[in-house]
Amino acid sequence: MAAIRFAHGGDLVWLNSDAEPEQEDSREAVAKLTERERNSSYAMHHPGSNDDLQMFEVKVPAGGGTEVHAHDESEIIYVVAGEMKVGAHTLHAGSSVHIPARTLYSFTAGDDGLRFLNFRARRDMTYITKEELMRHRRQSNEPNTTTPAAQQTEHTRP
Repeated sequence: MAAIRFAHGGDLVWLNSDAEPEQEDSREAVAKLTERERNSSYAMHHPGSNDDLQMFEVKVPAGGGTEVHAHDESEIIYVVAGEMKVGAHTLHAGSSVHIPARTLYSFTAGDDGLRFLNFRARRDMTYITKEELMRHRRQSNEPNTTTPAAQQTEHTRP
């Protein structure tokens, strides 16, 4: 029988994004981070598995963010506090963005920093650089959809 699992905010362990991860699948991703990306911190609420959901929380200082990259799994990012600038879009607290698997994107935190939750259907600690994704697409004859996610937007409103 499945068990309900809880993650209490006071029990979360916050790690710097450049800390040596305990899990082998995270080490390759951490090694690819740039200085700008290493200034954030994260806490794993639910680590996920091949069959289980993953959710983690990230804190990014003002002006911090990521370089253009992708992940193997689709993700939903929910902004808890601050601002997330994704291309021409600015997400505020209460906003979210769905990024399909293997879609290039980057983001920058606003002037007050950023805190967000990241949801994925299963454990995925991949970090695919633009160069790696383009090389893979050339080798596999995958369609060349290099337009970053921020430019492929579809707005959904209730």
